[in-house]
Amino acid sequence: MLRLPAIFSAQILLLPCLFAQSDTILFAPLSVYPYPAPFSAYTARFDRLHRPYLYTANKEYGVIVFSYSNPLDLKPVRTITVQQFQNLKPTDLVQQGNYLYVSLGEFQGLFTQSAGLAVIDISDPENAVIVGQWSDPAFNKGAAAVRVGGSYAYLGAMEKGLIVLDVSKADDPKYISHAELDLNWPVPPGLFSVPHARGLALRGNEVWVCFDAGGLRLVDVSDKQNPMETAKYMNVALDAVAQPAYNTATIVGNYLYATVDYCGLDVVDITKPVQPVSAAWLNPWNCTNTSWDGSPGHTNQVATARHDSLLFVTGGDTEVIAYSISNPELPRQNGQFAHLKDSVVVWGLDVNDSLVVLAQVWNPLNTPYIGKKGGISLLRWNAGTTTAGHGPEQADFSLRIFPNPLTDAVKIRYELPVEAHVRWQITDMLGKMNEKGNPGLQPIGAHSLDLPIKEIPAGVYFFTFWADERVLGRLIVKN
Repeated sequence: MLRLPAIFSAQILLLPCLFAQSDTILFAPLSVYPYPAPFSAYTARFDRLHRPYLYTANKEYGVIVFSYSNPLDLKPVRTITVQQFQNLKPTDLVQQGNYLYVSLGEFQGLFTQSAGLAVIDISDPENAVIVGQWSDPAFNKGAAAVRVGGSYAYLGAMEKGLIVLDVSKADDPKYISHAELDLNWPVPPGLFSVPHARGLALRGNEVWVCFDAGGLRLVDVSDKQNPMETAKYMNVALDAVAQPAYNTATIVGNYLYATVDYCGLDVVDITKPVQPVSAAWLNPWNCTNTSWDGSPGHTNQVATARHDSLLFVTGGDTEVIAYSISNPELPRQNGQFAHLKDSVVVWGLDVNDSLVVLAQVWNPLNTPYIGKKGGISLLRWNAGTTTAGHGPEQADFSLRIFPNPLTDAVKIRYELPVEAHVRWQITDMLGKMNEKGNPGLQPIGAHSLDLPIKEIPAGVYFFTFWADERVLGRLIVKN
């Protein structure tokens, strides 16, 4: 099912030009698999063995395997129901080899469940089967996250802290230990500020726990029988203006990138793990203590791409944001896919070489956002790249396309700061070439092209424009 111009006409206006020494990430919707109310998708992951499958954790539906062999037509090919998980709700999942590890247990609301873990054999994704499961009612606040390293799995068990499991035998996961994290730091919890182990990032024997209102915690799991909390971290600048809510994180080198809900992205230098230091804080929505409800964005899950030089972040009503993290201490927003107040709210995401999958939640209460379109969406992303800069002259390299959306013809207006060889092409979302042109050497100044596109089918396309080695990209829609 292809989402076309209704949302895309607004998206195109958000895409900035590409200037010297910068990238712009362009997003194009490919397909959506909607869930009926009140169903939500929380986590979606691409198959790590490069097979055309997606794995999704859905509290109400269970675990659903989707095929995207045709990216324009997402198809569910296998469902493992909540009942098959002993009525525990799937909340998160990760893949290691031919196994999927699923955290279980509702962690929101008044009726939380036992924390649990299921192991699913995905040797044949379309015939995936549960091979092992563990749960314990002593951990009665559910489980929000799972990470796996080698023979061990780690569960974020909300107020109950971190659980360590032995998964060396897929059919018999066993409890080893758990770490109770300090609930009284930075201050004793209040009614709406109870620390929760919401997200995890794993580096060797370091488990970094996003402890929600309790900041970041480092748990040393060198001794699996005796995991120890060895460091606490809170961004003091953030804490001074709003109540921090650390949701999830990922690690690239010696930097940890943590989402802090309506306060954006916190970058932490963990070169010395027991002495984490603030490296950067991106606060796109200028959060305050009163701006959580109704904020245009709430960051949650993260994923990296292009050899860890790009970071993709879900943003709630702001569906997805892309950042360049080539310089970890100066991350720069370089793309966004967002259509505010469209009742689409994104909780989870994953990225591969050319695609982004979004997990959408249903939330009709309008607190802190309204979401009425649960399900899975697939986007294609593309990066246009300029060469190393030659000063401000390249900033004058500009491109306009109109009308957009278009019908039978499109007008291209561009301005060159220096003499350059010009060429262009139009490709569809699968990378197939539709049109191309080579006007050749062009002088300094303003130019125009009128391109007939009557033969191109209706849809969404990439328009790429070269002036020598400099590149600008745009998305165009044909009705």
